[in-house]
Amino acid sequence: MKNFDVVVIGGGHAGCEAAHASARSGTKTLLVTLSKSSIGQLSCNPAVGGIGKSHLAKEVDALDGLICKVADNSALQRRKLNLRKGPAVQATRLQTCRINYKHYMQTELENYPNLEIIEGEVISLLTVKDQITGIKLVNDVEILCKSVVLTAGTFLGGLIHIGEKSFSAGRVGDKSACQLDSFFRDSGFPIGRLKTGTPPRIVKSSINFENLEAQYSDKDKPYLSYLYDHYGSTPNIIEEIPCFITHTNTNTHEIIEQAKELSPIFSGAIRSVGPRYCPSIEDKIDRFADKQSHQIFLEPESTANELIYPNGISTSLPEYIQHKFLRTIRGLEQCKISQPGYAVEYSYFDPRCLHSTLATKNYNNLYFAGQINGTTGYEEAASQGLIAGINAAANACGREPFILNREESYIGVMIDDLVTQGVTEPYRMFTSRAEHRLRLREDNADERLTQKGFDYGFVSSGRLKRCEAKIHSILTETRRLSESKVLPTSPSINLLDSKFGLKIKNTTSLRDLLRMGTIRYSDIIGLDEFKHAPSMLVGNLVSIRERYRGYLKIQDDEINKTSQTHQIPIPASIKYKVIEGLSSEAIEKLDYVRPINLGQASRIPGITPAAISILRIFLKKHAA
Repeated sequence: MKNFDVVVIGGGHAGCEAAHASARSGTKTLLVTLSKSSIGQLSCNPAVGGIGKSHLAKEVDALDGLICKVADNSALQRRKLNLRKGPAVQATRLQTCRINYKHYMQTELENYPNLEIIEGEVISLLTVKDQITGIKLVNDVEILCKSVVLTAGTFLGGLIHIGEKSFSAGRVGDKSACQLDSFFRDSGFPIGRLKTGTPPRIVKSSINFENLEAQYSDKDKPYLSYLYDHYGSTPNIIEEIPCFITHTNTNTHEIIEQAKELSPIFSGAIRSVGPRYCPSIEDKIDRFADKQSHQIFLEPESTANELIYPNGISTSLPEYIQHKFLRTIRGLEQCKISQPGYAVEYSYFDPRCLHSTLATKNYNNLYFAGQINGTTGYEEAASQGLIAGINAAANACGREPFILNREESYIGVMIDDLVTQGVTEPYRMFTSRAEHRLRLREDNADERLTQKGFDYGFVSSGRLKRCEAKIHSILTETRRLSESKVLPTSPSINLLDSKFGLKIKNTTSLRDLLRMGTIRYSDIIGLDEFKHAPSMLVGNLVSIRERYRGYLKIQDDEINKTSQTHQIPIPASIKYKVIEGLSSEAIEKLDYVRPINLGQASRIPGITPAAISILRIFLKKHAA
């Protein structure tokens, strides 16, 4: 009988990051997947990043994870979003080649030290009292382990709907994990149902692109991984292919409106909730009846460029209706469908059954990650997989857990949201979910997290040295700009006045200039006082820090003020019912979530400031 430290179930984005993180932590790791050829599959949109999502992905990268590196080596299109807004909400998005992405992910995992991959279907977990001792495969093979990470995605009780037709599957062409779903239901886990969907895939040769707007990569071609955008390495470069933009119209809407009762969403066949921010086209037309059109991005799926992903028209209408409404759309008048759109229902666990380590409260060596926690998106899944894999390895080795908090990472925000508040719909990340998003930018995830990951033991020394070199460059340039002065008699004074309206009467450093008006690093390069071969990358990072220095100080002061209270730990053994003054509702909610500190307790819906005050006094009294 084989024996491992950690077993990871599932080879999607959460499973890949979990297995990789566990293995690089030094533990003997097994990844079990239904099909090796499907490892790293981009099941829906072939893109990585976007608003909020790129922040998560870059944090995974800062902790030596895979998703950004693999995406950069598979990119068909590279864009920077929200450039007209502040740096806190700017985001990178890459359109990727499905084939290349899967290839690079599989290559990263196949020969990685401490990691073994097998094909098989897990039908149950082996248990002794409150511990998982191993897994059981469909062929009755049993494998022992110290920790298990479950990353089943949409495969746990997966059910696909196309019109009035439904069948068991995790995605088209892959069977669902029904026996494992039954195991968890029988084990008393809080299970619900959610749904997601995908649009039809269209044969490229059947599309008329002649009158459609093309969307190319940005001129600067941004990268996701710090290895390539900040550390000087170069990824594999493949052929870039543009996306195209088209729109639905009133004819499209009329067809869908007349047929919407054939959609399982409206017929009652699907009762579970789907992602709010990625609704089906029939749902959009119903909810936004006043809109005359909806934008569609025609996105290539691979360098082979044979199929197009029409982003924006996810649907579960019957296939013949899909054909009918698609052909009312400009450019798609003669289109052919390779695979119809569909909705998939799947089982998920109430994430309030998890600790902040993503370990379950039922079994402290069982970890959940990805869509089964009620989230949606590759980036959300990868982030959870990373944390679950690290902590599963830590548990197997008897080490302290690795936890990220809200103040230092978007990963911390997401996990805290999940385990504290639970979900009523698929959770996706937005920058608006973070209270301190000015500190949690795309450009500084490595500065925030890489050292911490290295100290814990799963970030390489090479990665840390590259991060330290970047930080050193920023500090060096900041110091140089502080020492470079603009005198009142300098010719630069007139330029600063005429171009930026700055009337400088005293000696001013170039660093000070970056805090004034709308001046950027690119503006001060032309000044006589600059006298240095510029590094635009480093300079722009310096500029961001100087421009927002005052705001960052305010945020830091707020964090320091509240952390004294919020970081007060709550013992795991606490009995809330003995605390005088707590309402029955507060006791019930605190008992269910079991928060680790006062900060988490304060974020539980329904827990009042008065309850927190009572709890704080109780903890202080019993601390002695």
